[in-house]
Amino acid sequence: MKTAQDIMTREAITVLADDSVQKVGELLLSSGHHSLPVVDGDGHLVGMIGERDLIDAHRKVHLPTMLTILDGLIPLGGMHEYEEELRKVTAVTAGQLATARVISVAPEEDVDAVAEKLLRKDVHAVPVVDSSGLLLGIISRSDILRHLLKP
Repeated sequence: MKTAQDIMTREAITVLADDSVQKVGELLLSSGHHSLPVVDGDGHLVGMIGERDLIDAHRKVHLPTMLTILDGLIPLGGMHEYEEELRKVTAVTAGQLATARVISVAPEEDVDAVAEKLLRKDVHAVPVVDSSGLLLGIISRSDILRHLLKP
């Protein structure tokens, strides 16, 4: 049975957490990837950043509806969404914009389980990390397809 480390791309294109959002956008466009791992200076995974994050960073922030009671403002739902929108539009580095809660896989994980994660979570790629969070590689949907079509 094949594992994640058997099919992963070992030399993943990455961005550093301190890289500018502009640089990330340029790298995404030039690489043809939908998302990229964000790493710290030691190569540990910090998050993932993708096309959707960059598009969100350039959208207008929608203020939540507020209710005034006794001179106090009470937000009517959507505060978490508002805070997330605000975080993205104010981000200037990859680390600030990246999604920190990343679906990742271990190198010994079965390829079928990796494929299931990609499809179930509707992501284009998953980073392969060791137990300390060091990025070892990345597996995209294309890597899974290549594996399935290999004789």
